[in-house]
Amino acid sequence: MAGLLQALVGVSEKAAHIARLCRHEEPLFQLLVAEKTGADRNRRFLQDFKTLADVLIQEVIKHDLGKEFPELQGHIHGEESNEFRNAQGETVTVRVCATPGATAALLLSVLEPERAAAELLAAAVHRDVALGDAELAGAALSIPPQDLAVWIDPIDSTNEYIGGREDVAPVGGIAPGGLSSALVLIGAYDRRTGCPVLGVINEPFFRRDPLTRRYR
Repeated sequence: MAGLLQALVGVSEKAAHIARLCRHEEPLFQLLVAEKTGADRNRRFLQDFKTLADVLIQEVIKHDLGKEFPELQGHIHGEESNEFRNAQGETVTVRVCATPGATAALLLSVLEPERAAAELLAAAVHRDVALGDAELAGAALSIPPQDLAVWIDPIDSTNEYIGGREDVAPVGGIAPGGLSSALVLIGAYDRRTGCPVLGVINEPFFRRDPLTRRYR
């Protein structure tokens, strides 16, 4: 169970990295900017890029948790459907493939012709996350993973995420809106009773580095 908690925190940080990447890297940021333009938004896609980011994060969490804990497979759920219609009218099922190249090719089938964007996302999907948290590593919990199920909200407050406002002052240490209020939420619950057992809240835009101007 302690290993599951570490894994939940790990996948939340990988999800946060993808969320940050979409705002930091120009090929991805331009797709996010297109979300703000009303009737002109992403004419090449039937769905918007914000939804693809949500779906990709959800599928990464499903893949990584299911690989480490096979007993959870089939019991990891989320808000988004992973099927997309691309500009050619084809249905593409978004998933994590065996290699970064294969994942990039699948994402390109949705994002065509944005090859750089597809490759950036695929690299983030397949990167390893090292936590280095001694307190987390020492956590002792007693509920076996085979009794649990998982629910994912990939990017909560997606409108705040897309809007990207950085001038919202915190209230009592908590951001009531703006970019800092966009969260990755993962909850584990007893699959028989539905009672919550543990949860992870990751703040992808917690604090900006004054030198690099990137969030952590």
